Amino acid sequence: MADSNRSYRSSQLISPFGPGSIIDIGDESLILMDIKHWPQNLDEIKLDRLTKEAGVWSLKKPPILKQRWGKTHKNNALMTVRFPAWMFCPRCRHLKRWHKDDPLNESGVPVCQNHSCKNKSLAPMRFVAACNKGHLQDIPWDRWAHTGSASECTSPKTDLYFKSRKDMGSGLGALEVHCKNCGAKNSLARIMDDGALKIKCSDKQPWEFNKDYSEKCDEPLHVLQRGASNLYYPIIRSALDIPYEASSIGNSIIEKIQGCEDYDNLLRAKERGREGAVNLYAEYLSEEFGFSVGEILSAVDGGEEPPREFRIPKDEDLRIAEWEVLSAADIEDKQTENFKARIADFAGEETFGCSSLISKVVLLDKLREVRAFCGFERIKPDDNPVLMHADSKQKPWLPACEVFGEGVFIEFDQGELEDWEYTASEFLTPRLSSVLNRYANVTSTYLPQPTAKFIALHTFAHLIIRQLSFESGYSSGSLRERIYAAEGQAGVLIYTADGDSEGSLGGLVQQGEANRLFPAIVAALETANWCSNDPVCSELDTQGVMGLNKAACHSCTLVSETSCEHNNLLLDRKLVIGDKEGQGLFSSVMKRISEGES
Repeated sequence: MADSNRSYRSSQLISPFGPGSIIDIGDESLILMDIKHWPQNLDEIKLDRLTKEAGVWSLKKPPILKQRWGKTHKNNALMTVRFPAWMFCPRCRHLKRWHKDDPLNESGVPVCQNHSCKNKSLAPMRFVAACNKGHLQDIPWDRWAHTGSASECTSPKTDLYFKSRKDMGSGLGALEVHCKNCGAKNSLARIMDDGALKIKCSDKQPWEFNKDYSEKCDEPLHVLQRGASNLYYPIIRSALDIPYEASSIGNSIIEKIQGCEDYDNLLRAKERGREGAVNLYAEYLSEEFGFSVGEILSAVDGGEEPPREFRIPKDEDLRIAEWEVLSAADIEDKQTENFKARIADFAGEETFGCSSLISKVVLLDKLREVRAFCGFERIKPDDNPVLMHADSKQKPWLPACEVFGEGVFIEFDQGELEDWEYTASEFLTPRLSSVLNRYANVTSTYLPQPTAKFIALHTFAHLIIRQLSFESGYSSGSLRERIYAAEGQAGVLIYTADGDSEGSLGGLVQQGEANRLFPAIVAALETANWCSNDPVCSELDTQGVMGLNKAACHSCTLVSETSCEHNNLLLDRKLVIGDKEGQGLFSSVMKRISEGES
């Protein structure tokens, strides 16, 4: 960020405070500019599978201060813009649009110019205007104050005051913008009504100063509070670093040298026209692989990949290779520096009937995850993303972060799941119908197609996360889910991956051992069997955002936002534990538990 007083953890600059987000730091409200304004010499993160799916050439880390009180400069900080630019003094209530030449205090915070206020810090207005295409702008408070005014004001911007009327209660109607020059005033009572601003979208972001003002977006503006959750939806795609052989580019020499650091450096030098560096790296490759320098240069000239076109990867495409590795019978032979896995042995252990559903448990002693920021949406996620485009002089790249952790992969028996979907169809169909009807109104691809298998596995992941947080020593916010429910897949990965952890602490993997995992599953099912909000929770037709949940609330199923990859949506614990007829996925286990208790 700007300096040591305006700093964030680098992983937070991918999510939740990526480019285009509003960041509150102390008395300031700032918006992070897009990657065209990021430093060029950033450290890269290697994960070819993710870069190819995204159609970019590299992933880059946000800049960091190597020392806590180190000095900031253009190569180790990110640019921000003050937004909203309209601010008021909490003491005298004077409202004005801030300009870069206005005075700042010793900490660089805008202050009131009224001498009686003694450099009181200005507070940003808490309302902004945005459209569904992702554009964001200030509310023109001078126009709002004079809306409906009979006379024309001679200085509509200089004598504005933001006042609160104590006799009007605590609603928006008690707030008003008042012009002392002409006496015009207007309350904020109707500011959030559709069409209240009566202006068109500016078709730009707050940092796009040089964009043509004559261009207008045809989307209507919506007034939101600057901290509203629907003002910013980051689009994050992540992939695990697994033992995966990328497809070659059709050249035997390229097949062998591809992925080598010297090969990447050669391509980079070639792109920048540095012939001396190209020859140097070709010599390094020649010494390492035994090809001549001429052969390597000829292969590179004829074997480079075509230009990549940026796109937002699909989660299901990224998980095909992950499923192949995690479900492989020989996974213990697929070890790398960042991937350590072994199959849990639960032969002879009490599984409480779970072994008929769960075919395999894989313990991941170490894993690496890379998260890439692809863009963002505003108002509602409906496929109108603001994408990340690098400077035209650079090849496409995306900001990203890498995290390390551990995990437990639970593979379900696909035959058992198919039998359950068939035999319990009379129970599943009405429960799915209401969710499917509401899903039809969601045009965004950020949620997968609801199926009985997906909802059951997703809900099971939430229940086990809530239980394992008590057992493993990790907080629930530190555990994450990864659902594999596409055609030919049926599994759940529960893992911890945090920017501060190198390797793992071992607590989660320990809970994946048979003598601990199956009792934890039983405990999770018993807890989910009765919610403190029942019978309301279990009997509501729909609940949650856009009505995409059924029997799932904060008391029984929901987890922290950092844990769920689907925004705590598409959940129904009844599909897991069943009804009185015993048609849930784990109904046989629940019956065995109840018989054991009796």
